[in-house]
Amino acid sequence: MSRVRSPPNPPKILIMLTLLIGADDFSKNQYINSMAKKEGMALEFFSDVENLPLASNLASQDLFSKPKVFILKGLVKYFSSDDIVEKLIASKNQIIIAEEKLDKRLSENKQLLANKNISLQEFNLPHGSELNKWIADRVKSLGGSISTSATESLAVALGRDDAKETKFGGKVASIDEIYNLWQADSEIQKLIAFAKAREITPNDVHQLASQNGEVDVFDLTNAIADNKKQEALELLHKFLKNETGSDEKGAIIQLNALLSEQFRNVAMIQEFLSRKTSDDKILEATGWKSGRLFVIKKIASKFTPKKVLDFLTKLSALDEELKSSGTPPKVLLDLIIVQLF
Repeated sequence: MSRVRSPPNPPKILIMLTLLIGADDFSKNQYINSMAKKEGMALEFFSDVENLPLASNLASQDLFSKPKVFILKGLVKYFSSDDIVEKLIASKNQIIIAEEKLDKRLSENKQLLANKNISLQEFNLPHGSELNKWIADRVKSLGGSISTSATESLAVALGRDDAKETKFGGKVASIDEIYNLWQADSEIQKLIAFAKAREITPNDVHQLASQNGEVDVFDLTNAIADNKKQEALELLHKFLKNETGSDEKGAIIQLNALLSEQFRNVAMIQEFLSRKTSDDKILEATGWKSGRLFVIKKIASKFTPKKVLDFLTKLSALDEELKSSGTPPKVLLDLIIVQLF
């Protein structure tokens, strides 16, 4: 399975069905745009389960029009049956199925991954020092210059060191980063504009770069715990403003997911504390750094376990509403705010 960091130069399209997997939507987007530009094809996106396209329509081509690139985001389960897959493979259009993860336990997903007539590309977010390299390369590609120390400062501000590792049998099974490359690119472009023709310095990063990911979610959770509604609203809007690469509804779905993850961590720590588990054992079980544990414990002390579980239930119900309805994003944001207080 290939691992794609930045937009490759797609070869001449021979396979008409492509499967893109991984959390790096920024590089996926670059790959898709590069493919469409290379072949002179128009793009058309589908992500709404309420308005699914017919496989026959995706596979067909108007006699007087050029082939298109159709992107199916988060819809793999609706297009994974053998008969539909064969139609898509035979299409004169380029069909791209984009997913963050595939459940490899499902037989239909196993067949997709094993099908030699499907082009498979994996887009994982750069981890650890890989993020430093990505930042340096991106700055250079945009015509800017950045010092090694400034690169390090920006990587830390984005949340490079706050990834969550899930271990099984003592081995790392998965890594969840708290940043995305849309945010990283936004910060880079802001820094290049600020520095103009000179090299970006650590002081520039300190002045301009937003601390990312769970730091913002920690602040939001603290505001909720302290019943500071105005502060919580400001943090909500700040988060959505930073999600410049995502559509509005997608950004709100991500916010809901971050809050859910945060409160699951709080519930877990409350359970550990109820059993009088030592910090060393908690750190061993979670793979966290001591600073992160300190902050989560502080937040956990501000909520009763009942309130945490109740909030998680409401967020889960809201997630279903977010993904399955055509409700306007602003209304969905209001629903999140209602759950907070």
